Amino acid sequence: MKVTLKEQNGQRHEYNVVVDAKEVERQLEEELQAIGSRAKVPGFRPGKIPVSVLKQRYGKDSMEKVLWDCVNDKVRKLMTEKNLRPALQPETNIISFEEGKDLVFDVAIENMPEVPDINYDAITITKYTYDIDEKDVAEALSRLAKQQVHTHEAPTGTKAKKGDVVLIDFVGKRDGVEFAGGKGEGFKLELGSGQFIPGFEDQLIGSKAGDGVQVNVTFPKEYHSPDLSGQAATFDVTVHSVHHVHVPDADDHLAELVGFESIDALKEAVRKQLSVDYDMAVYNKAKKELFDILDETLLFGVPNKMVEMEFQGMWQHLLQGRMARGQSGEELEPSIEEQESYLKIAERRVRLGIALAELGRKHNLKVTKDELTQAVIAQARMFPGQEQRVYEFYSKNPKQVEELKGPILEDKAVELILSKVKRVEKKISAEELFASEDDEAASDEAAENKKKPAAKKSAGKKETK
Repeated sequence: MKVTLKEQNGQRHEYNVVVDAKEVERQLEEELQAIGSRAKVPGFRPGKIPVSVLKQRYGKDSMEKVLWDCVNDKVRKLMTEKNLRPALQPETNIISFEEGKDLVFDVAIENMPEVPDINYDAITITKYTYDIDEKDVAEALSRLAKQQVHTHEAPTGTKAKKGDVVLIDFVGKRDGVEFAGGKGEGFKLELGSGQFIPGFEDQLIGSKAGDGVQVNVTFPKEYHSPDLSGQAATFDVTVHSVHHVHVPDADDHLAELVGFESIDALKEAVRKQLSVDYDMAVYNKAKKELFDILDETLLFGVPNKMVEMEFQGMWQHLLQGRMARGQSGEELEPSIEEQESYLKIAERRVRLGIALAELGRKHNLKVTKDELTQAVIAQARMFPGQEQRVYEFYSKNPKQVEELKGPILEDKAVELILSKVKRVEKKISAEELFASEDDEAASDEAAENKKKPAAKKSAGKKETK
């Protein structure tokens, strides 16, 4: 085997490989003889069939198999000789081969980089601590109570106020002509919820069952539909009924609604869940702090192909989200600045992923069967009512179960690092602990509101009784 380095660019190594024709011919004869030992050819006993006959009958298929077996074998030897650890499946391309001539092929290998050791002594990560007080429990109970709301129809003649739910039909028009997506029947709209475009809900305050209301609005300039963006429109609204929203008090009745014997038992369960939530938030905050430090200090080249694959995955997710929101044309096409930003994020993800994987390899971190089972259970809990389908999916797709190992190993590597670096305790309030997450959520909500349609298909979980 003759190996020539064609090009080396970062972690990518490209080689040209030449395999002597005699070696390929020898492997072909061995393959044909193996076939001949079990083949049935009229006029010949198994194992006694001439190679020339076997080549005539099976030569084409055998040659293809031999060529790729030979290529794979030589690539493995090349990686061993060059001390290469591929980050991805090597890319091979047969350049030329004719019977009696050398086999020539190219191979490109994205090599795993050498990851520098982590200097644990130079890293300090905040160890956040917290207290769960009665205020936190009360706020959690309030949130839980709002999830148990129900509505009841108000007496005839009751005027709707902010917070009430109205059952309506509506038809949207621009210049007196109906437009697509502006019509709905039997819609439950909570006034003040912000489900519809600004100004729509306010004009229904004071209406009552049987009223016909003409709502005048102007679509936001940021509205996703170019035909409606910044345009004035009217909605002919028929109010069928008004419903008051009832939120249960934090008492034994609320406890009974959610399956507890008493409010004290519910409070204790809430306190335990808050502890779990806070612990996860504390861990995520420390993890982000650690990742920021590692991203600045662990400087090494990463395989371009891995970055490209990560970028494409993120990119497709971004585009799918935009298409799901009804965006198209220029709105759908991300800017150059966005592309550069996503490329940086992709490179960071790949670098940190390689660093943590290498740490796991050095310390022989493993994922137990029980941990994988718990991961599947966690996935199933994300789809209430469809748990059995999720279990069946993973039972029929072992490769998908294997993919759950990645996040588990990542967390094990993070916990290992956190156990070795310096930690400085700092008490933090719930507001501070969740501040960054709340800010991001508010930002996402603001961005979403800019693209909000005239009407949504569902008014929420409240039921009209």
